Amino acid sequence: MDAENSQLEAMLAGYGPRGRTILLEMLHDAQAIYGGWLPRPGIERIAEYLEIPVADVYGVTQFYEMFHTEPVGRRVIRVCQDGPCAVAGAAKLTGEMAARLGIRPGETTADGAYTLEAVRCLGLCDRAPAALVHLERHAPAAVETLLDGQPLPAKLRIGGLVKIALANIAVVDPSSLEDYHAQGGMSAYRKVIRELTPEQVIAEIKASKLLGRGGAAFSAGLKWQFAVNNPPPRHIICNADESEAGAFKDRVLMDGDPFQVIEGLLIASYAIGASHAFIYVRGEHRLGYERFTNAVRQLDEAGYLCAETPGGQFTCRIEVRRGAGAYVCGEETALIESIEGKRGFPRLRPPFPANAGLWGRPTVINNVETLAKVPAIIMHGARWYNSLGTPESAGTKLFAVSGSVLRPGVYEVPFGVPLRHLITDLAGGLREGRRVQAILTGGAAGTFLTAEHLDVPLTFEDFRRVGGTIGAGTVMVFDDTVDLRDVLARIGDFFAHESCGKCYPCQMGTQRQAEILRRIAAGQAKPSDAADLRELAAVMSDTSICGLGQAAPWAIVDAIKRWPELFA
Repeated sequence: MDAENSQLEAMLAGYGPRGRTILLEMLHDAQAIYGGWLPRPGIERIAEYLEIPVADVYGVTQFYEMFHTEPVGRRVIRVCQDGPCAVAGAAKLTGEMAARLGIRPGETTADGAYTLEAVRCLGLCDRAPAALVHLERHAPAAVETLLDGQPLPAKLRIGGLVKIALANIAVVDPSSLEDYHAQGGMSAYRKVIRELTPEQVIAEIKASKLLGRGGAAFSAGLKWQFAVNNPPPRHIICNADESEAGAFKDRVLMDGDPFQVIEGLLIASYAIGASHAFIYVRGEHRLGYERFTNAVRQLDEAGYLCAETPGGQFTCRIEVRRGAGAYVCGEETALIESIEGKRGFPRLRPPFPANAGLWGRPTVINNVETLAKVPAIIMHGARWYNSLGTPESAGTKLFAVSGSVLRPGVYEVPFGVPLRHLITDLAGGLREGRRVQAILTGGAAGTFLTAEHLDVPLTFEDFRRVGGTIGAGTVMVFDDTVDLRDVLARIGDFFAHESCGKCYPCQMGTQRQAEILRRIAAGQAKPSDAADLRELAAVMSDTSICGLGQAAPWAIVDAIKRWPELFA
């Protein structure tokens, strides 16, 4: 392994003495050097270089799913098992792959060529059933090409009435700053640093009523103001760790228009006085990571990361970091822990990140879609943005539609259009002769709607009225051929798998919930199941540390109310 060890030393020297915060990046690079896994000598050398205990490094490798401490195949094939992919035939795909390779999921072929893994959502729901092949880079592939030829990914479907975040998708070359300039790119940033004070920028974002697009729907302007109310140094993070079942709208922006997201990040950095920014990209989204890395390099070379303003010089250093397969790192404080080079355990709140976040300093965390909306708001004004939605739900929203629809894809619509328009007109509706049985909105941690809700306007206020959840904009449609018991069991398995284990109510609650739901899906329901699931839900919701445990039972409890016969 002399050659690999030499490459490892060169990699370590390239990073320099940056401390534990760079641990995950080093592990990703070391794993690539050693052929997809991390041997003990490599782990020990990384620990020595960073001056941290070997046990701490192993603690990180065991927490994140994408790190391997045992040899794997030269190709690792990961097949999604969650809702939209299950509807599209994930079980058949996994079975056929296993039969062809002569192994079971979790095993490696005798020649070391392939490892097959059955995994949770890959963020490729528009290509269901989805598989991800790990070679030198990640690449989604169709089933017929996984073993033989080059992958032929389906063309992404996008659309909508008014495109703001999606305006440049399939229009610009996402690897070209020149192309982005040709569409007016960076004009909002230049306007900000030449004409506006940080206070004026925050005031405009507040006036726009832009709410976070990652699921919590908290005012972006208020979050920025809360951070400014605390003394510097301040940090800002773009949360690109989109990992929930059915969610893939941020992936479209990462892959198709990274410059717009970074322009929004730079404007936010200027507004809150942050000189250090991070983009934390889901580990499975290798293309998005490469696009962001390339975009940051080009912007730096073009001089955008250091600019003269009327108030003095503005400088911002942007680092792109990779996650490694942990849904919980989409939670703000778990994400912060991951950037600091630790396991992604959520922190108790308060304090909130805007007061004490990364390394204890004020930190703003915004979602990819949220930042992508900022340049247009700055260029056209808060009043213009407000005019696109409703008084309580301003602007536009990206929705990722998947499941039983004919055209799964990402669609941008102004708040206020009916749900029917999104599902029928944009996503193509259902196959002939089929009817809507259930619509899971807001992701796995969401709630169900039915066909009677198709004319409900897509707004926060109207969805609250009927028991729906906008969340991050995930819409999974299930027709009358889908076994909802199986869907619920997969939701249970997702949360049981993704619970970080830090707090007992979530760790044990998600396991017990999954066990009950699997038994119900197998046709072995007990009279007490509905009551037991509701009791588990109350405990998890009331006592879990973070949103994962608190929201894990939402869809289950909602299903008990809407379809009690499923649990009989």
